[in-house]
Amino acid sequence: MGTLPAFLPCELKPQGLVDCNWLFLKSVPRFSAATPRSNITNLSLISNRIHHLHNSDFVHLPNLRKLNLKWNCPPTGLSPMHFPCRMTIQPNTFKAVRTLEDLNLSYNGITTVPPLPSSLINLSLSHTNILVLDSDSFTDLYNLRFLFMDGNCYYKNPCRGSVEVKPGALLGLSNLTHLSLKYNNLTKVPHQLPPSLEYLLVSYNHIVKLAPEDLANLTSLRVLDVGGNCRRCDHAFNPCIDCGQESLLLHPETFHHLSHLEGLVLKDNSLHMLNPSWFHGLANLSVLDLSENFLYECITKTTAFQNLTSLRKLDLSFNYCKKVSFAKLHLARSFASLVSLQELNLNGIFFRLLNQYTLKWLTPLPNLHTLHLQMNFINQAQLSIFGTFPSLRLVDLSDNRISGSLVMSAVTPKEADDGAQESLWSGVLTPAPLSTPDHKSTMVRCRNLPFTLDLSRNNLVAIHPEMFANLSHLQCLSLSQNCIAQAVNGSQFLPLTNLKVLDLSHNKLDLYHGRSFTELPQLQALDLSYNNQPFSMKGIGHNFSFVTHLSTLRYLSLAHNDIHSRVSSHLRSASLVSLDFSGNSVGLMWGEGDLYLQFFRGLRVLSKLDLSLNRLHILLPQNLANLPKSLKDLNLRNNYLSFFNWSSLAFLPNLEVLDLAGNQLKALANGTLPYGTRLQKLDVSSNSIVSVVPAFFALALNLKEVNLSDNILMTVDRSWFGPVVVNLTMLDVRSNPLHCACGAAFVDFLLEVQTKVPGLPNQVKCGSPGQLQGRSIFAQDLRLCLDEVLSLDCFGISLLAVSVGIAVPLLQHLCGWDVWYCFHLCLAWLPLLTRGRRGAQALPYDAFVVFDKAQNAVADWVYNELRVRLEERRGRRALRLCLEDRDWLPGQTLFENLWASIYGSRKTLFVLAHTDRVSGLLRTSFLLAQQRLLEDRKDVVVLVILRPDAHRSRYVRLRQRLCRQSVLFWPQQPSGQGSFWAHLSTALTRDNRHFYNQNFCRGPTAE
Repeated sequence: MGTLPAFLPCELKPQGLVDCNWLFLKSVPRFSAATPRSNITNLSLISNRIHHLHNSDFVHLPNLRKLNLKWNCPPTGLSPMHFPCRMTIQPNTFKAVRTLEDLNLSYNGITTVPPLPSSLINLSLSHTNILVLDSDSFTDLYNLRFLFMDGNCYYKNPCRGSVEVKPGALLGLSNLTHLSLKYNNLTKVPHQLPPSLEYLLVSYNHIVKLAPEDLANLTSLRVLDVGGNCRRCDHAFNPCIDCGQESLLLHPETFHHLSHLEGLVLKDNSLHMLNPSWFHGLANLSVLDLSENFLYECITKTTAFQNLTSLRKLDLSFNYCKKVSFAKLHLARSFASLVSLQELNLNGIFFRLLNQYTLKWLTPLPNLHTLHLQMNFINQAQLSIFGTFPSLRLVDLSDNRISGSLVMSAVTPKEADDGAQESLWSGVLTPAPLSTPDHKSTMVRCRNLPFTLDLSRNNLVAIHPEMFANLSHLQCLSLSQNCIAQAVNGSQFLPLTNLKVLDLSHNKLDLYHGRSFTELPQLQALDLSYNNQPFSMKGIGHNFSFVTHLSTLRYLSLAHNDIHSRVSSHLRSASLVSLDFSGNSVGLMWGEGDLYLQFFRGLRVLSKLDLSLNRLHILLPQNLANLPKSLKDLNLRNNYLSFFNWSSLAFLPNLEVLDLAGNQLKALANGTLPYGTRLQKLDVSSNSIVSVVPAFFALALNLKEVNLSDNILMTVDRSWFGPVVVNLTMLDVRSNPLHCACGAAFVDFLLEVQTKVPGLPNQVKCGSPGQLQGRSIFAQDLRLCLDEVLSLDCFGISLLAVSVGIAVPLLQHLCGWDVWYCFHLCLAWLPLLTRGRRGAQALPYDAFVVFDKAQNAVADWVYNELRVRLEERRGRRALRLCLEDRDWLPGQTLFENLWASIYGSRKTLFVLAHTDRVSGLLRTSFLLAQQRLLEDRKDVVVLVILRPDAHRSRYVRLRQRLCRQSVLFWPQQPSGQGSFWAHLSTALTRDNRHFYNQNFCRGPTAE
């Protein structure tokens, strides 16, 4: 058995880092003396619940250099639930750690700077409640170089004022080089800052005026950030307060003495003009951020850039005019002086025409390699102008409205200057990020290519060769997320003879021609994913034979096209090494007999195949047998596979990576991994695996990584791996409901391979027993380590004995008479239940006749017509009627006779002259008949109405609809009386269930 992981419940990571993040600790963990505490140089306690720090918390860590305590007791405004919290720190908590160099106390409710050791180099006090800094705040911190105190007074962390930095408060920090005081409601730059400062960040305060004396003695300053101090609120990404003046007031000589300045940030300061004198003496300035101002006119005529010959990066993004889109944009002549410029950001200026005059003065710049022109509402662009730039590597024209390209001679200088302005509706002025990350992995590969053009997210509907005139050196082109619905036939990209990467994802391309893209002889990567609209058109065929003709193609994506039918039966290529076929329907294709069985077999050198999200319910051996033998990486993630024939891996002799995550496997059974397989990585996470057969992994001698996380495993057994366990570099068993019984064998095994199990100290958790559910497998309580079965048996017997001993006397005392009564009541019910089980032939009467004796005509009809017809004139088929005056027993109560008559008769016959007013014996009899329906589930009611023209109650009308043959009307004509008696005999002798209308109900059924 291996030793327990050191530093439980935390995890030891490389380079002396002990990770205790997100463990909900309420105090600093005390590591035992047996652990190598002297090896800890970095302790991270982020996002716990430590509210109190004591003098002895860190003294046992003699070599601690870095300590991170972020997000333990956040200020009220920053707390997710806005709970108030105040962190207390004893005086010697950090003083005792004499080796401490980096301390992060951000996002904690502290109000003063605690005593700190003189060894400290980096200190972060951001997003706290520290509002005052004076000369006593940083005593003896002569080694401190980095001080961050951002966000101590702003809209998320309000303070009803501002942070106060008293003059000279930081002057004693003689080695301080980086000072950040952003988001603190400062109204001026703190005075008497240490002259050693190289980085000063005071953005997003309320400093509305800067003069030379505000930056006095900061001659070493290399980076100055004063952005966001007089904001343009129409483009604000967070709550914005108007600064009360037109723009930030800058004295002409504000920066003259900052000769070492390399970076200057003046963004979001409502600047309308640039004073050339601001930049005098800034010979070393290499980065200038002027974004989010009002320089839309200034950049067309300014001379401020004439002396910035060292400037390498210039950001002018979102200097648009409110609600206006310009017809054209001509940059000022002074841009030609930026001979060192490498990157220019012109996003969000809002102009509609891009031609050779727009960027005329940028063309001769020898070092310009990146040009951003996103989100400008450009609808016409002369792309050929980029062919004249000597060093251009990236042009980003994404997120515009380009629908076509201009021909070089299409626009004259005069026409370009005569453009009108166009008003914009306010919806287009919503904030947008300054940079958009690459949206596809194919674009990532473009970073190392000499020239990339991004036209994604525009309005292109068709591609024409003249669009790319003079761009033969282009090597990466992104046209994703346009509206291209063109049938590509091999002529669209003729000028792009050196193109290597082409992204056409998220369009509507028609792949019908066999010569598509063959005009690109150097093409290596082609992305055709998310072109599913043509494939969803029923009856339209699609041709993939063009892949055969692309002799240099190595990467192809046909992902998320819902490809399932009417496509080429084979893909053939002698160069393709990676194919992304995810998000299609290979399961349906392979279900069509042998038509698509060899669909991938013609890819002779394919090494990576992605078949994730392909609706695969079953994977037959012949499916794997017809995959390329060169395959090394097979991705079957997120399908519906509940069975996998592991022996069929022998058909893929070079397979090294198999991903089966997110399927429906219930067990790793059906044999084992085959002998001789080269499999190195197996991922079966996020399935429903409950068991693994012994020696399942034992024959895969090259296996190095196994991912069993997020399954239903209750144990991890060494017998699964055999000798392979020695070669494993990663065994992931997180998110499994492990059964943490006392002496569980899997704990011993995991301790032996603990260096290979990620998250073992705190992420491998118990699922049972209930006391340990959700806790670490090392959190077992010794008091639970007993014979569980014996303990449960003893507990159950004891509980039963105690319960009986208490319950019997208590019940006898409290409700003994009730129990006796219930017992005898049950005995009384037994004969009734027995009687209820007897057949209908044992009942003494066929029908109990109920009528109103007060109505002489009704009584006369019953005695002289009904009785005579049914009892005297039917011979052997005579019915036994029960009549009140004749058959009721004298001496019994009315209810007893009534109950016996209804329950002793097969039917209850109601003879009525009318149905709207029923009371007395009739009503009581009807209620008892209904009670019999509820108890015995037998409908015994038959109605005879002597006056058909009388008003019919709702019950009679409903019964006519549901069971018409149980409601009979005495005919007024003598000719119909024969039929009436026949129907009445049928109603009294047959079960009412046969009379119910099947369109409405089936009637009562016996249980």
